[in-house]
Amino acid sequence: MRIQRIIPLVFGLCLLTLGNGCATKALWETDGLEAWKQPTSDPGLRLFAAKQSDDILVVYDEYSERNDSLHRRAYWLNKNQKTIDDRRAPHFVDLNASAGCAAVPVVLASTNQITLPPPYAVVATNGQSFTLHLGNGLSESHDLPCYNDHKGKVEKLALMPIANVADATILGGFLGYFYLCARCGANPFPSN
Repeated sequence: MRIQRIIPLVFGLCLLTLGNGCATKALWETDGLEAWKQPTSDPGLRLFAAKQSDDILVVYDEYSERNDSLHRRAYWLNKNQKTIDDRRAPHFVDLNASAGCAAVPVVLASTNQITLPPPYAVVATNGQSFTLHLGNGLSESHDLPCYNDHKGKVEKLALMPIANVADATILGGFLGYFYLCARCGANPFPSN
């Protein structure tokens, strides 16, 4: 009789220590709350060469999955290249930063013949990247920013208490079942 009381207790303790919390685990493993920001299919790319520094101002249209909205964005290319390569948000600047900068011609990749003097840029047909032609045969390929807005983590943290309560309720149901079985002397694992 004593063994029948101890087994449910040991089983419940195992659930407590080894259980990973199915609701909490599902909350953190799902990507449903994550959202990306990326260039639109036609980003309206404009480039400007800074006169004081050796940098290019990139201006483009960005799409936000979270808000289903478009925003015009601007960032300095060289200062943000590693950040963009790491798929993080660049440091955006005011669109008016182009004042006093020289416009760099931008053409579509579908253009048959390009007879522009460097510097100029060619936008890929998908609008996600461009090649900057600098002269002397030098060219650089660059991707436009595509990054996770990381607001999903904040939402997941806000939902954590609800997931923890759900896990505790599920665990409590199991423990309650085994406790009642032990009190009544019933076998918690009946065989047919």
